[in-house]
Amino acid sequence: MRRFLLILSVLCLVMWGTVFYLLFERRDQASAALPTLMVLPSLTPSDTPTRTPSATDTPTATVTLTPTYTATATATFTPTLTPTLSTRVVEISAVMHGVYVPPTATDFPFGTILLSAPPQPIEPLPDATHEPPPYEGWYSFESDNPAVQYSTPWEPRLHVNASRGQYHRSENVQSYASFSFEGEGLRIRYVAARNMGIFQVVVDGVVIDTVDAFAPELAFPGTRVYTVGRGTHTLELRSAQGRNPQSEGYVLALDAVQVFRGTANTLIIPPPVETYTPTPQPMLAAGVELVSAPPTVQPTTTPIPPNLVTVSVVIAYDENGNRAVDPAEGVSGISVRVVEVGTNRVIAQAFTDSSGFAQLQVVTSAQARVVVPYFGKVWQLPNSRRGGNVRFTLLLTPGNQPGLIP
Repeated sequence: MRRFLLILSVLCLVMWGTVFYLLFERRDQASAALPTLMVLPSLTPSDTPTRTPSATDTPTATVTLTPTYTATATATFTPTLTPTLSTRVVEISAVMHGVYVPPTATDFPFGTILLSAPPQPIEPLPDATHEPPPYEGWYSFESDNPAVQYSTPWEPRLHVNASRGQYHRSENVQSYASFSFEGEGLRIRYVAARNMGIFQVVVDGVVIDTVDAFAPELAFPGTRVYTVGRGTHTLELRSAQGRNPQSEGYVLALDAVQVFRGTANTLIIPPPVETYTPTPQPMLAAGVELVSAPPTVQPTTTPIPPNLVTVSVVIAYDENGNRAVDPAEGVSGISVRVVEVGTNRVIAQAFTDSSGFAQLQVVTSAQARVVVPYFGKVWQLPNSRRGGNVRFTLLLTPGNQPGLIP
C-alpha cells in the first residue's frame, strides 16, 4: 500500500513539473524583442528622367476554342402497361316461371324533342329540287321532280295558283304516280275540279286514305298530314276508278308531294288509338214463349250375341304320382256344373264317366265359371263371350281321397 502511494506521488510531481515548464517556456518566447532588419535612408528630391512612350506591337486577336455544351440524350423511364387480371361482373336477372316483371320506363336522351305527330306545314315550303339532301323539316317535291315516277306520260299543265305554277294530270284510270322518300310525315297537294275523280293514297303497299277530288271550282287543296314512321317509304297515287256523282270525269292530278323529316333529336310518338267497345245494354223482352225441349235420347245397351262354349273336364286319381292321367285312374259319377258369374245360375251340368271325363256345351253371352261342388274346385271361363273349347283337369293326390268317392 505504501509503495502504491509513493508511486502515485511521484507521478503527480512529474506531471505538475511538466505543466510549469511549458507555461514558462511560452512566456519567454512572447517577451523576446524582434530584431531590426535594416535602416532606410531619407529620400532627397532629384531630377528624374521622363519615360517617353514608344510604339508597341498591337496584340492580335487569337481564336480561342471555347468548349460548347452538347446535350446528351438521357434515357427516360417510360412505364409499360402490363396486362393484369380484371374482374368481370356479370349481372343476371333470374325470373321465376309464372312471375310477371313489369317493364320500366327509360328516360329519353337530353334534348330529345317529342312530338305526337308531324307539325302542320306552312306554305310556301322549300323546294327540294334546288337543295341537296339531307332534308330536315318540311320540303316540297314538285310534280316535275325527277324522283316522281309516272306509269304513263302525264300531261303537264300551268296555273298561277299551282305550286311553282305547274302540275301534272292523267285521264287514264289505270295510270299511277310513285315516289320514294325518307321521312316521318307526308302530305299530298292535289288538284280539285269538276272533272276530277276519286284517288287512293298508298304507302308501302297499304291504302291509308281515299280522297274525292271533286270541286265546283278549280282549287289546289292538300290532304291531311299522314304519320308514316321513320325510315324510307314508297308513295303511290292511283285512281280508285270511281267518281263523285256530281263529277264529270275520272281525272287524277298531282300538284306536289310534301315530306316532313325530323332532326336526329326529334322523336314522333303517335298517341294510342282509342277503340270504342259498345257495352251491351239489357233490353226488355217483348214476350216469353215456353217451348218444350226435344226428348233426350238415352243410350241403350247393345246385347252381345250368345256364343257356343265347349267345356271338357277330366277328374282322375293319381295313384302313381306321375302328375298325369293314366288308364284306370278316372273317377266316375262326379257332378260338373257351369254357372253364371254373379247369379250362380246353373247353365249346364254333367257327370264324369268311367274314365273321369265329362263334356258340357253352353250357349251364353255372360261370364261363366266351371264348378266341381264335390271337391270345391272352380275354374273361370276366360273366353265364354267369344266361344271356343276349354279343357280342365283335376288330379287327386293319393293320400287325401275321401271315403265317399264312388
